Amino acid sequence: MIEECRDKLRQAEQERDYALSHQKKVEIPVEKPVLYQKCQNCNQTAYLKAKERYDTQREKLAGRYKTKTVMYEALMFLLIWYSSSTTLFQMIQSKVFISDCRIFFDAIGTFTQTIAGWIALIGKNVAQISNGISNPVIAGIIYWLIRLLICGGCLVGVGILLAFIGIKIAGLYKKCCLDMITILVTLMSFAVTIYFGHWIKAVLPVNLLLLLLFVQAIYAAIRWYVKGWREARGYC
Repeated sequence: MIEECRDKLRQAEQERDYALSHQKKVEIPVEKPVLYQKCQNCNQTAYLKAKERYDTQREKLAGRYKTKTVMYEALMFLLIWYSSSTTLFQMIQSKVFISDCRIFFDAIGTFTQTIAGWIALIGKNVAQISNGISNPVIAGIIYWLIRLLICGGCLVGVGILLAFIGIKIAGLYKKCCLDMITILVTLMSFAVTIYFGHWIKAVLPVNLLLLLLFVQAIYAAIRWYVKGWREARGYC
């Protein structure tokens, strides 16, 4: 019985191998369905006409959208130019704002001169170590070399620090505030400060230019926080 089962299994395997090696490949045509089927009385005329109407309408709408976009940008440019020019002329005529600007820049100049005087004094005091040198020529060279190194190093350090701060502020504005909202907020803050400078000074005795910078700093901080909040929640 075992041998008989093995013979049947062997015969079945041979028949399987023969069928696999001698099978015929038959190609059956399959007709793919399309959106509009061809028939004897139709040559997709309706489809072609509908597609032509769609393309024509799409081109017209695209042209209208482009025209309206250009008109909108031109209108916004004119409005911004008009607002900026009128605000600038009013700023020139505003004695209060001009006086505050002069005070602000005078304070910056005084502070810069004070820091420069401190740096020069430090360099002078440090350079006194050259007095211990007996040769006056070498002592003078070392004295001025030390002063130049200290003053130049401090100036370079301050310049690098200011450049770093400026790059960071510019990067923050480019990332979070470079849009039409920033332009509108800037123009509105300038206009309010310039046109209502007398009333602001009467209520709040503060430098108007310093107030403008403070408002811009608060605005940039708010935009930075909002952008970070939206990015953390996947809104942008």
